[in-house]
Amino acid sequence: MKGMTHLWTLMPALLLMLSLVTERLSSHPGNGNEVLKEMETEFNRSRNLEIENVIRNISDVMQSYAATTSPTIAMSPPSSTVAQCPGNQVTQEGSAGCGCPSGTVQSRENCTCPVGFALQGAAECKDVNECEGEGPGPCGLHASCTNTPGSYSCSCLRGYMMGSGGCQDIDECALAAVTGLQACQKGAECKNTPGSFACSCPVGYVRALNGKDCIDVDECSFEKQCRRELGNICVNTPGSFLCQCQPGFRAETPTCVDVDECTESPGLCNGQGVCENTLGSYKCMCRPGYQGNGTHCEDENECLSGSHRCDTNARCGNIIGSYFCQCYQGFNGDGQACFDVDECLLNNGNCEHNCTNEFGAYSCQCAAGFQLDKDGHNCTDIDECKLQNGGCSHTCTNSPGGFTCHCPRPLLLDSDNLTCRNATSCKLRNGGCDHLCSLRAEGEIQCSCRAGWKLGDDRKSCIDVNECVDFTNGGCEQLCVNLPGGFNCTCREGYEVRTDDLTRCRPVCDPPCQNYGVCVGPNSCVCPPGYPGVGCSAMCSPPCAHGGTCMRWNMCLCPSGWTGAGCHTAVCELPCANGGRCVGPNTCQCPSDYTGPQCLVPLCTPACQNGGRCVDVNKCTCEAGWQGARCQIEPIQCQRSCRNGGMCVGLNRCRCAKGFTGSLCETAVATRCVPPCQHGATCSPHNTCTCPEGTTGLRCERLTCPVVTMMVSTARAVRKAFKESYVDRCGPLGVQLCTKYRINQARVYLQAYRVGYKIQCPGKKNT
Repeated sequence: MKGMTHLWTLMPALLLMLSLVTERLSSHPGNGNEVLKEMETEFNRSRNLEIENVIRNISDVMQSYAATTSPTIAMSPPSSTVAQCPGNQVTQEGSAGCGCPSGTVQSRENCTCPVGFALQGAAECKDVNECEGEGPGPCGLHASCTNTPGSYSCSCLRGYMMGSGGCQDIDECALAAVTGLQACQKGAECKNTPGSFACSCPVGYVRALNGKDCIDVDECSFEKQCRRELGNICVNTPGSFLCQCQPGFRAETPTCVDVDECTESPGLCNGQGVCENTLGSYKCMCRPGYQGNGTHCEDENECLSGSHRCDTNARCGNIIGSYFCQCYQGFNGDGQACFDVDECLLNNGNCEHNCTNEFGAYSCQCAAGFQLDKDGHNCTDIDECKLQNGGCSHTCTNSPGGFTCHCPRPLLLDSDNLTCRNATSCKLRNGGCDHLCSLRAEGEIQCSCRAGWKLGDDRKSCIDVNECVDFTNGGCEQLCVNLPGGFNCTCREGYEVRTDDLTRCRPVCDPPCQNYGVCVGPNSCVCPPGYPGVGCSAMCSPPCAHGGTCMRWNMCLCPSGWTGAGCHTAVCELPCANGGRCVGPNTCQCPSDYTGPQCLVPLCTPACQNGGRCVDVNKCTCEAGWQGARCQIEPIQCQRSCRNGGMCVGLNRCRCAKGFTGSLCETAVATRCVPPCQHGATCSPHNTCTCPEGTTGLRCERLTCPVVTMMVSTARAVRKAFKESYVDRCGPLGVQLCTKYRINQARVYLQAYRVGYKIQCPGKKNT
């Protein structure tokens, strides 16, 4: 009787479940798609599974009264005046018997809540909502969960079907191919998507205005690859187009390509003709330097036709197929650009006197009194005295480039340098006097000379007086040099004129005498004691070394760091130890077993290795476990253990097993797994795959939890042709105006979808 009471309690939940299933089936949006209609049968089967699940839960309640996981109702201890009931049973109202409160079931001696209910308060059972909580819930992804009293029901979302592993995506495209039903309209391609499918048009087709059918794109309305302006024809085909090419073009999918007749038939133009390819044809042209119609070419005389590029100062010469240019004499260049040569810059143009450069030439000119010879370069003196005595009134004397007139005494040459007349004053040519002119009281001219000169026998000219010929030698101590109107005193070699008395000489010493020495003769010094060197310089033996200065006889002033005779002894402030020798300022030359500034550091030969320290001659102190005379023996010691089967073979050195690398063999050698790992798995050693959460299998090819999809709306652009008109010139010579048409293209943006997915496993609930 108690079991029947519990059945009647769950009956409303069963009726509610049946109504929900019926409502979802009746409210399914219908369309004209045959695949979706066929799927309704599968949906009904999944709903029957939900109903069976509810009925199974009810039967489980009837058959199991003692669920070990069901909560036990805690009852208050019975009063001392009432009979004690077993377990947590309570005394029934109106009777002396014991039993369980309404809504609970008896399991042996205790009262518990049925499956799907939880204890609330002291003795009340409340339905558990299994559909609550985060994550996909008990139904998994792609399914909706509906709570019922004591249980729940699962229903797959549209586009999914209940399977052994939960709701799985229905491949509508494959279903249509198997059943022969129509998923997409005629001409459209079907592509399955998670929970649905999409229809798209293949290449060469676009969606019709009704949004369902696919219609062919007429590529000929906007494609220009066929080059229709050259007479080629574009033929539209379903999903594509073809080009019908005119002669001179070759069809190469999907366009017409011009045929290069010159390359394919090199002998089209014979002789001096050159083949030039054109759109759809070719033409023959004569080579440069030839003229004709291309098939018959003859040499062109560029010099006669004027098509040459020679400079105006160059000569043009025709040759077969070309021409040459040569600059005229007096010009220099390549013939196409000629420049004037300045001949006067080289040896004065071979002119004896003056050279004048001219454009393309030059000319020679002679100085006054000369005339140019017949060779055009040399000059000859003109004898002016042969022509009317040069214009002189008395005597004419020719000279190079000129002439001179002379007068007999007492006549003087007049200011015109040609005629002679009597001198009556000093104004005319200084009265004929060389130096000074004066008039006597009787009006005669009297000439006199300046100091150092004497009047000649003609009583007009002045003759130099030689002061050095008398017995006084002009008063000079050594040499006297006569000069016009005077004299100078000089000295013999090794002497120089004194500055205080210009008539006397003093000896010259080179180098000059130092240290109070006296120059007594040419390069001869009388030196004080202690300075016997040249020029009374100090002399040291041995010579002062290392920059030392000889101060006096065998006495050197040594620089810092040196001392001793001749500054040859080095000074070391700190003494050299262990047999070292001071060889320079504070520099020790150490024996072979020591080194350092004072030879205090011992040497080990060969040197200590691996951080070892030389503490005495050829004695090393090793560190970090190294051994041997030179610390060359490596210890087998690894501070951190080698991993993955590696073996320690030295100081912190591991020998790794096959398939591992790294200082501690911690890194697996990356190799490609064959066949490759799937779903983002990583390849591990020994050709094994490490699967991420939600996948399993040798290659992680199986999914153990649902796939979460994400749909992102994007847009794609296609080109749509449209026709437009414009006005342009046409007709012969373009004198008429007409309307022309052309096909342009515009971008039309259509809605598209990109679908991504990721594996997402439901979180584990704490029990």
